[in-house]
Amino acid sequence: MSTTIALEITEAPSHGRTAVLRVRGRLDASTAPQLLQRCGQIQTEGRNLVLNLSGIAFLGSSGVGAMLVLVEQFEEQAGEIRFAALSETARDVVDLLDLRQYLKIHATEEDAITDLAA
Repeated sequence: MSTTIALEITEAPSHGRTAVLRVRGRLDASTAPQLLQRCGQIQTEGRNLVLNLSGIAFLGSSGVGAMLVLVEQFEEQAGEIRFAALSETARDVVDLLDLRQYLKIHATEEDAITDLAA
């Protein structure tokens, strides 16, 4: 039996128009809809988003798909999304699939916030 939590999304203090979500646990077929719904709420508010993925223990293909969908949805609504502080697990998947050309990734949450404020 795994002790890894399914998915936990916590909202950090906002920075102006930018919301910050910290994601922890497994991002897979069973949890991707939860992430999409929560991020969709931020998008409909007309805010930008920083997703801190430092707590990701597993990133499956549905999780990758959700990340790419979020990029497209935010761009369609003239919003912006950044991914920050990827866990080693998430970073390995992103690198394996060569996703850096599609995802704007920053080493830290602060770097991502600064980039959106620029």
